[in-house]
Amino acid sequence: MTKPDARKQLSNVWQAAFEDLMAMSESEIDAELKELGLDPATAAQKGKKAIEDGIAQARALHRAQLREKMASARDHAMAPRDQAVSAELARQRIAQMQAANDGRLTLAARNRDPKNMSEEEVLDLYWQIEELNR
Repeated sequence: MTKPDARKQLSNVWQAAFEDLMAMSESEIDAELKELGLDPATAAQKGKKAIEDGIAQARALHRAQLREKMASARDHAMAPRDQAVSAELARQRIAQMQAANDGRLTLAARNRDPKNMSEEEVLDLYWQIEELNR
């Protein structure tokens, strides 16, 4: 059997200390703190503050990651629109997707007849679908 590395050993020590602490009653913890020369009320306040600070830092990090993700999505260039795609070609493609009951089409798009859509509407829908395909 191999000897655990230093990280694993430290993790085991922390885990054992945590389990011991969790098994202690509040009065036992207060007695231990007093033996170490610490005021239990002050230690409790410091512990609560440390937890609150940790939560605040984690939330701030999460918000920063979400902001970065949103900025990346916002900066993501849209697919270039090929001018060779006509409204008629877009109508045909949408009609094919409707016939195939393609899941990328919303219920509203599935129920609209591309023949009754304006050129602008049909091209917008076509390019939205193309963007989703990327």
